[in-house]
Amino acid sequence: MNVTATNHDEVSALLTVTLDKSDYKDKVEKQLINYAKNAQVPGFRKGKVPLSMVRKQYESGIAFEEINKQVSEALNNYINDNKLRLVGQPVPQPVEDLNLNAEQLSVAFEVGYEPEFSIDLSKYEAPHFQVEASEKEIGQSIENMQKRFAEQVPQEAISEDSHIALEISQVVEEDAEGAHNHPPKSTVVNAEKKAAFELVKGLKMDESVKVSKEELQNNEDLATELGFSKEETAHLHHDQIEVKVKDFYGLNLAELDQELFDKVYGEGNIKTEEELKEKVKTELDEYFQQNADVHFVNKVLEQINEKEEVKLPETFLIKWLMFSNENIKDENQAREILEAERNQLKYQILEGKLMNDNEIKLEYADVLSQAEQLVRNQLAIYGIHHLGDEEIQKYAVEMLKDQEQVRQISSEVGMAKLKDVILEKAKKVSTKISHDEFLEEIKK
Repeated sequence: MNVTATNHDEVSALLTVTLDKSDYKDKVEKQLINYAKNAQVPGFRKGKVPLSMVRKQYESGIAFEEINKQVSEALNNYINDNKLRLVGQPVPQPVEDLNLNAEQLSVAFEVGYEPEFSIDLSKYEAPHFQVEASEKEIGQSIENMQKRFAEQVPQEAISEDSHIALEISQVVEEDAEGAHNHPPKSTVVNAEKKAAFELVKGLKMDESVKVSKEELQNNEDLATELGFSKEETAHLHHDQIEVKVKDFYGLNLAELDQELFDKVYGEGNIKTEEELKEKVKTELDEYFQQNADVHFVNKVLEQINEKEEVKLPETFLIKWLMFSNENIKDENQAREILEAERNQLKYQILEGKLMNDNEIKLEYADVLSQAEQLVRNQLAIYGIHHLGDEEIQKYAVEMLKDQEQVRQISSEVGMAKLKDVILEKAKKVSTKISHDEFLEEIKK
């Protein structure tokens, strides 16, 4: 068995796998004998079916299966041994007549792979902001804790201090055909969510107002405050939504006392308002700095994407797109798709190159740790900060039974490790700014 490469250029080649008959003959013969021992054919006792009859019926199928297996193994071994970082998947060349009696068989594959290049992170620099929480932000965070455990106070009518529970449903047209099952959304708004509050502040209990799809698309703040992402708004099935008031109430904020401290951070961990403020400031500073680190990394990656040249195996990619997607009818269509995906492909290659060159590897322990952190973040939304590590891990393991969650969390872990490398090697231009100033910076 042998694999040879015929390079088309520096990013694509034809890989030819050649098998001698001796590579697979004995394995095929062994399987035929096993079939003969176990075959149940009318007119013959079990194990007494003539090998010639079994050979005639099954040899071709068994041989094809064994050849495919060995070809795949040889191809994968060659790719791994030569450390080829493929773009797309190998595209087999058509085989018109595979002669099983020939002394040699050859199967060829078109492949495209990433070019050889290096990225010197030390030549890139970007702003690295030190963002410190202000008294205003610390106070707002503490007030949010008080709201989370506040007592709801019934009101006669909606006022500026009301919290309004809304149900948002799509309005199905009278002449709409077929079944329409769109579960309603629920959200709570107050005067801070200005667009949504203005929409419903004049309503009474169980009254509603309709909003057109066009209005949602034109008013992104309103759409967001009602719980619709930009993508969801664009793909609404109907022309209107109905926003109904299901409840409204005022809040008596929870007292800043030991009972609240214990609910938020566990019994006895915080004992005074000063300790609470210090704890909240530490948490906010850590959160703001994480965001500032991500901003720095993103700026560096933007520069890398802009300045680094990456040669794509375009001829191969057109073949691969046509081979892997039956909806692509011709080369022109494949070329248009490639052009639309060019920047994304380049970004993926650059990201993969950085991870490979800096020996960034993903371990299960890393993925589990990230899943545990996600569990803690989700619990914190509901004011739960003191669940034991064993319970956290149990929830995390359950989360990782979902392969899509594994894929997403693994990607996050990889990016986090890459972030650490970029933070270490790229040049930082350090600047202290407020959080409000930082929010303006990330809009740029």
